[in-house]
Amino acid sequence: MKKLLSIAAFLFLAFIIINGIVTEINKEKVPGKAKRIPCMSKTTSFERGYGDKDIANAQEQLRNGNFTLSSDIDKAAFMDSTLFEYIDMKELDRLTNETLNSYVKNKRIDNTNQIQIKYIVYENDKEDPKKKSDSCKLFRGYVVLKVKNINNKIVYQSQIDISDPKGKDIAQTVNCAVKAFITYNTK
Repeated sequence: MKKLLSIAAFLFLAFIIINGIVTEINKEKVPGKAKRIPCMSKTTSFERGYGDKDIANAQEQLRNGNFTLSSDIDKAAFMDSTLFEYIDMKELDRLTNETLNSYVKNKRIDNTNQIQIKYIVYENDKEDPKKKSDSCKLFRGYVVLKVKNINNKIVYQSQIDISDPKGKDIAQTVNCAVKAFITYNTK
């Protein structure tokens, strides 16, 4: 009887250990990584929502056309910045506005309830001494999209890497970030 109990205890303990190892192997290495929609699966992307009601309201305001758009850039500081030689930010703003307006369904402008949508194009600074691994140097840059409500509170944020050396994928990356926001499920 003792032998049978010992075998059962050993098998139970082995099951717990193996289950823990399998769970750890299958766990995402970086929390918040997003692969929710196909365009996010093509590269490293993260997203985070801050309050279901606030996100749902911001999505509704976008569908009503109640938004302002702004953009910014962040050039490399430790190496020669070259990414923005290839990018026309005015053209990128125009394309982003077109993308945002494609989601407007019921134009009901309410200037007192406008959300702020801002995207920033960051150039990956491969010479930055804070970069700890070579994997940090694989991408060309990234786009951060932030959506703020009327109280200037961030309700949604995403970050999606840019791969093309000349930034040819930036417009589709911004488009992906907008799509990720509008499809973010709050239920």
